[in-house]
Parts: sequence; C-alpha cells; structure tokens
Amino acid sequence: MTSFPDNGEGWFETNLGYSASSLVKRLKKARRHNKDNRDFIDKAIEDVRSLKAMEMDATLKMHDWSIKHSDTIRDIGVNDKDMRALRKFGDSRKVSLQRACHQWERAEDTLKMLEEYEDVWGDEQKKSWVDAMQAKRDARKVWKTTLNQMERLTNKEKEALRKSADILQERGQMTGRTIHENLMEKGVLHNSMTAMKLSKLLSMYGEEVDVISGNQRSTFVKMDKTGLIIKDPWAYAAGFLDADGYITITKRGEPRAGFIATGARGKIHCEQLQKTLGCGVLQLDQKVYSDTQRSQHRLQFYSKADIHKLLKGILPFLEMKKTQAKAVLAYLEEPDSLRKNELLKVVRYHNWSDDTKKATALLDEWGVQADDVAKWAEAI
Repeated sequence: MTSFPDNGEGWFETNLGYSASSLVKRLKKARRHNKDNRDFIDKAIEDVRSLKAMEMDATLKMHDWSIKHSDTIRDIGVNDKDMRALRKFGDSRKVSLQRACHQWERAEDTLKMLEEYEDVWGDEQKKSWVDAMQAKRDARKVWKTTLNQMERLTNKEKEALRKSADILQERGQMTGRTIHENLMEKGVLHNSMTAMKLSKLLSMYGEEVDVISGNQRSTFVKMDKTGLIIKDPWAYAAGFLDADGYITITKRGEPRAGFIATGARGKIHCEQLQKTLGCGVLQLDQKVYSDTQRSQHRLQFYSKADIHKLLKGILPFLEMKKTQAKAVLAYLEEPDSLRKNELLKVVRYHNWSDDTKKATALLDEWGVQADDVAKWAEAI
C-alpha cells in the first residue's frame, strides 16, 4: 500500500471503485438491515478504518516535507478528496502546503504558551488568542484551496472541465479547439466559454480532473488509474516523436530513435509510451543542468527490432520526420554498403535541414550537392 496510481487514487478507489468513507457508509447501512450480523459488520468497519489509517500513513510518507508535518496535517484535517490531491500534487504544490503547515504550527505554539500563562489574561493575551485562532482558520483555508484548486472556479468553469475530461476519456488526445468544437456541438458549454478560454482553463486546472498537456502542442490527454488514455498508440507516438523526438544513424552506422521530455508530465508520457508500445529503454530523472531541479526523461530505441517496430508503426502518421523514418527502415534492410552510406547521409542532412549553416557544412564535408541527397531520398 506504499505506492499509488499517477492519478492519485487511493487503495480503496483503485481496487474497489469507491472510497473507504463510502464503504463504511455502505457497511453501516447494511448493519441496520442485518442486525444478526452486527458484530461481524462492526469488525469489518474496524478493519476498513485500520486500512484507511495505513493508507494515510503511506500518503504522508510519499513526500519528505509531509513526513515532517504529519501531525500538523492530521490536525488540519484531510478527507478522501484531500488525500487524493496530496498524492497527486504534494510535490508540485509543496511551497504553499508547507506555508500552511508552518502557519498552523506557529498558531499552535502561541496557544500553548497562552495555556501556560498563569495570570489572568489581559488585552494582549486575548488579542494573541484571537489572532492565533484566525491564523489556524486561514492556514486550513490555504491548505484546502491549494489541494483543491477547482473550488476557486465558477460552476460553469467546473462543468466545462468535467465535460472536457469526459470527452477525452471517450476519444483520447485532442486539441483544446477540437474539444471546444465537440462540446459546443453537444450543447453542453455556455456560449461565453471560448476555445481560448477553455484551453487556458485546461492548462491551469486540468490536473484537477486528471487532464494533462498532451505530447503535441495545444493538446490534452486524460489519465485514469491505468495511465494515459490513448486511443491510437501509433498516431500518439508519431506526434510525440515529431515534436520531441529524434531519428538518426550514428557515425558508426548504428540506427537510433528516441523521445525526450522534461518535468513530471514528460515523465508520464515516456512511461506510458513504453508501456503502450512494449519496447524501448527508459532513462528517467536525468539532471541536464546542475543548477535546476527540472529533470529530463528519455525513451530510447537501440535494437534493430525495436527501431523497426517503432518506425513501421508511426510512419503513416509522421509529418516532420517521415523522410528520416523511411531512410532508417530502408537502411535496416539494405545489404549494399554504398547505398547504406547514402541513406545515412539522407538522415543526417534532413535532421539539420533547418540549420542552413550546419546543412551546408555537411554537404561540403561529403563533397555532394543538396540535389544528390534529394535523389537518394526519392529512391527510398
């Protein structure tokens, strides 16, 4: 019970489909109608609560900072929704959450000192007590609103987010504009909700309904307890590779392909893609620069079998890197060394085609013209 799905669902939600609180309510209702089994049901309720306490401990141990404030967090009070949010956002929102804990603890220290005050309280002590109680109320409010940021939104905005999540659950990754068009056709969006406003809403609050940015610009994708919801894995992989991937052949003649992403969302995309395609090697949480906390994640393809499987699957959906994919696929099957050398040059030249200086330097190094590379590519 020490690990949870990426969408923050707890042990009960993941395995039973509803929370511990809901289960206890069901058991209490059953107890009213099954008095002969009252003792058995009471024991079941006790067991559920024990498991819930274990789940709470496991949640607090997920983050270094929350371990230090575990007693405070229990005092502030966390319901099932708070615990789910703490699992999902405990790291990304830790600054505000820690601030709420510190404020609560300072207020508690003040109240303890007042309890030990032996004389009759004067105006100063009374004011300190009032201020401390207000500080605790403020800390609890910060804690709750930080974990559940959708509470800041209007009912129309909340409904737009939920409907967007529903359509992404049904159809897979989509652009914000396409989501807006589909929801407007269904008549479930208020006329004031423009495509731009919906996209901004999803970017800022999408994670509250398990929606994150997709692997292509301006797209969004839904998560469930099994991971990202991907309806067409090869189209998804092609978009990812076009945007944040590479296809190359090393100077030693070794074909390579891979995906590169940053941050927590990028990590999710790399992990999901490997799970979905069933191939590739993950390299996660790599520090690109020593002075930044942002991590880089890669899904690399080294073996001929993996590269062939990847490129064959994504080829029909590629746009920007289709020539490189076709050249590498041909390279894998080509026995003639001269032709293999031509295909290598096709791949390397097209990888640098946006950099005129570098592309020209390659042509000079090889002693060929751009037209020669074009003819090699056309022959694939």
